Amino acid sequence: MKQLKIYKKKIYIPDNVKIKKSKNNLFFYGPLGFTELDLMKVDKSGVLTFRFSSNKTKYFLLSSYCKRFFSCICNIIENKIIATCRGFLLSMRIVGVGYRAEIINNKTNQILCFKIGLSHNFQYDIPKSIRVFLVEPTLICLYGIDKNQVTQIAAKIRQIKPPSVYKGKGIRLINEVIVTKAGKRK
Repeated sequence: MKQLKIYKKKIYIPDNVKIKKSKNNLFFYGPLGFTELDLMKVDKSGVLTFRFSSNKTKYFLLSSYCKRFFSCICNIIENKIIATCRGFLLSMRIVGVGYRAEIINNKTNQILCFKIGLSHNFQYDIPKSIRVFLVEPTLICLYGIDKNQVTQIAAKIRQIKPPSVYKGKGIRLINEVIVTKAGKRK
């Protein structure tokens, strides 16, 4: 019978981050707040094992026999550790003449109001866990401690007015490259 290869990785934990495991959840506590990872959602079959260090250097050891799943889960855990220390910042640019955004502060949350060439202004409610800053009327910055949520909000905002393939007008990520098509020729 063939022996399965076991993949292992040490993930170092900074001094200001604490990780607690309770049943099927991992809780990450840091200076910016806390976030959690539901292990039943990502590891239904239970192929991943955790072992916390007892030394002075704080780390925990992950091991699994499924390579693709293992690298994915390692990246998720590293992102959660980074999130509780620094958070994630994502910038978006609005390109187009007269296109702009403004923030309306409500008692409960922030509302992002867009003027993007439609017959009406488009409004988008931002969740409480995400902070929005406008550096310029055409530059939107999203900040939060959950990378998945920040990128999801950015994708939803981008869907409001995706960049045009002919002129490049619309809402795009700051580092996104838009390849424009040539128009009709006679």
